[in-house]
Amino acid sequence: MSSFWTFLQLIFVVLQVSSLVLYALLPSPWSDTVLVAMITFSLIIGIVIWWWSRRNALTAPFRQPFLSSDSMQLFEQVFNDLPTRVYWRDSELNLLGGNEAFAKDLGIAPEEVTGKSDNDIPVLANNLILREKDQKTFTEQKPSTNDEIELSLAQGNRWVEHSSVPLHDDDGNIIGILGSYYDISGIKSVAEEMEKAKETAENANRSKGEFLANMSHEIRTPINAIVGMANLCLKTELNQKQKRYIKVIDSSSQALLGVINDILDFSKIDAGKLTVEKIPFDLQDVLTSLADMFAYRAYDKDLEFIINLPANIPTKLIGDPLRLNQVLVNLISNAIKFTEDGEINVAVNLLDSSDEDVLLRISVTDTGIGMDEEQRANLFKEFTQADTSTTRKYGGTGLGLAISRRLILLMGGDIGVTSAVGQGSTFYIEIKLPVQRDQDNSHHEYLLKHLTGKRILAVDDNLSTREMLYEMLRSYQVDVKVCRTAEQALKVFDESVKEGNPYKLILVDWRLPGMDGLALCEKITQTYEADVRPKLTLATGYYAEELSEKAKRAGVNDILSKPFTASTLGRSLTSTLLHRDIDEEMRSETVEGVPDSISGAPILVVEDNEINQQVAREILSSHKFQVDIAENGQLAVDAVREKKYAIVLMDIQMPVMDGLKAAQQIRTEFTYQQLPILAMTANAMSGDEERSLAAGMQGHIPKPIDERVLLKAISKWAVPGDYSGDDTNNNESAGAQLESSEKAPIKIPQVKGIDFESALGRLQYNVELYLKLVEQLYESYQGSATKVSDFITRGQHDSAKRYFHSLKGAAANLGFTQLKNKAADLESFMAEGEIDKVADQITELEKRLRFAHQAAQDLETIQQHQP
Repeated sequence: MSSFWTFLQLIFVVLQVSSLVLYALLPSPWSDTVLVAMITFSLIIGIVIWWWSRRNALTAPFRQPFLSSDSMQLFEQVFNDLPTRVYWRDSELNLLGGNEAFAKDLGIAPEEVTGKSDNDIPVLANNLILREKDQKTFTEQKPSTNDEIELSLAQGNRWVEHSSVPLHDDDGNIIGILGSYYDISGIKSVAEEMEKAKETAENANRSKGEFLANMSHEIRTPINAIVGMANLCLKTELNQKQKRYIKVIDSSSQALLGVINDILDFSKIDAGKLTVEKIPFDLQDVLTSLADMFAYRAYDKDLEFIINLPANIPTKLIGDPLRLNQVLVNLISNAIKFTEDGEINVAVNLLDSSDEDVLLRISVTDTGIGMDEEQRANLFKEFTQADTSTTRKYGGTGLGLAISRRLILLMGGDIGVTSAVGQGSTFYIEIKLPVQRDQDNSHHEYLLKHLTGKRILAVDDNLSTREMLYEMLRSYQVDVKVCRTAEQALKVFDESVKEGNPYKLILVDWRLPGMDGLALCEKITQTYEADVRPKLTLATGYYAEELSEKAKRAGVNDILSKPFTASTLGRSLTSTLLHRDIDEEMRSETVEGVPDSISGAPILVVEDNEINQQVAREILSSHKFQVDIAENGQLAVDAVREKKYAIVLMDIQMPVMDGLKAAQQIRTEFTYQQLPILAMTANAMSGDEERSLAAGMQGHIPKPIDERVLLKAISKWAVPGDYSGDDTNNNESAGAQLESSEKAPIKIPQVKGIDFESALGRLQYNVELYLKLVEQLYESYQGSATKVSDFITRGQHDSAKRYFHSLKGAAANLGFTQLKNKAADLESFMAEGEIDKVADQITELEKRLRFAHQAAQDLETIQQHQP
């Protein structure tokens, strides 16, 4: 065949040359005739050659001389050895060939593939999708790759991944298709099994979550009852053996409750259901709470417990105090657990600060057993402790640090540890927190004003405590000296007497090497006359009742429990040195700060909750303001049209018309200068203040009502005027308040989750009124599960949300912190439409309400037995 085409090409060339010669030699018209004939013949020969070459373009590479017979055999062998099925088609999409794997799938021999159409092969006739994929590639002239298709082959149904590419000739014309596919049935099967396993695991996880949610109430309800009754029992008359037994019951119940809470918190975090808040809080309060919580445990193990919060660090921050407290509780609890001798030091350091935020490092350092590098590496993993003997010896779930780490990461911070075996450990948190815009420095300024230049001698055998005391007292510009022993302190004080400038106060630790603190106080009392004798404050790791009488006989003026915080130390110093109550004096300074220009001014309080109405009325009436109450926004609009007010205090969430709409309507009739409006709401979420300002209000007062904040805002915004002749309506109320405020100080019990002190302060320590309001709260909100269920059944979700909002504000004003927090959670769930969470946690609200009511009854019992 090759010689034939060579001969044909030679004849074609000879004819062309001959036509040119004849055209040149022959006369016209013969020359034209010969030229036309030769051109026509040449065209026919050219068309034949083009058709033949295109017809054989696909098969030629496997037959023609560019491959030797050996190369051709190797090429076919490579195709046949591939596990991938390979085939090729012509421009009509008929098969020109395929490798052995492809032929095997079709159930025919490889040589039977060539020249067949899909309809000629039964397997391909049943799998037209393969031809459709190749047709698409041919039409679009673009490769088609990695398409998953199911084919019915000779071996049965198989999933394959198919690809096909167009083939072109030298001129770029498409002349066929090269196709391939490989079997992915095994991979597909594994993927399906994994998907099923994943779905099964997710179902199991959901079931676990539902089980934990259901069981949490079943388990925690009796434990809470045990803890609550143990606490109540400890308040009664008990002998020492009974107290010891009850404390064991209480601590064991708390430990069990801690294990359950750890597991539930871990499950929430793992499911992404746990979120952190961003609300205003005081770091000083968080640390004071920790001091109260762990003082006895540290004292019981004879450990020095130190809390060091420098005075230069802003404490009014925005974040999640509950979760931060939870982390610190875990770290301090571990530190006490793993320390047999030495100290626990909680220190706060300022790493960086700006006008908007502060970067804090909070560390918990102990002198306990320490850890090696391998133990530290596994420390923050779930269900892991330092080693297998740790759980047996010390107890615990191994979840606390894992939960702490996740909580700190949720708050945008970091947690770490440095430790060495036998050298103790330091766990630290580094976290950036926004700073509240109005930092209240009145406490520090008061102490600075009254303590500057006072000479104080501090005696403590612990170096960390001495350093902390020195820095804290120096921040108040106190002339301070520290000593390690009582003997050294006696020498220093004697020298100060001889110099004619004796120390005004000696702050001495009870337990000292050699002469103890109590003996030092006795020695000073007996040795020095009254004109040079200093005031004496005895510091003890935990307040001991049996120490009180001995200290009094030794001339001690005050007993101060460790660990010190700035607030507790400041109160002790002012009480001992100045014979003043810092809280009462600061309150009186606040009262004096109310300008005469607004004395007796009429104020409209817009509030739907009767308890909040009464609290606001008591605070404002005690400062001689006239107070009118409107129960909703519409009544407020009507009231300001009928009477002139100096200022309006507006709640946000109310029935009929909410506070935002009422403010907007009032603003259409009164300017900012004519009638100021302040929002007074329990909402402290981001955006609430902005919405209040946008509605026409000038400020935002959070609940629970802080008397100083409220009076400061009123003094700033209220319209001044002569209101002296308009205060007749409140003379009786004001007189009653003056009378109640002049009563002798009352004994206030310390109950976890309840701030009696602040609540009674708002009511001028009118216990009778406070108990009346508590009873009113209890009657209004008991059976909350039924009421909320009715709201939800009727589709009145806004009413349910307002119900929780109102309870949150009332509970906050009455000092029921735990109840307020739970109401806030339920309000948030309602706002987000998470009805299932409301149903799950509504019973916890009932329990906290009953607990608050019981605590108030205990307060009443204490007052009845008070002389």
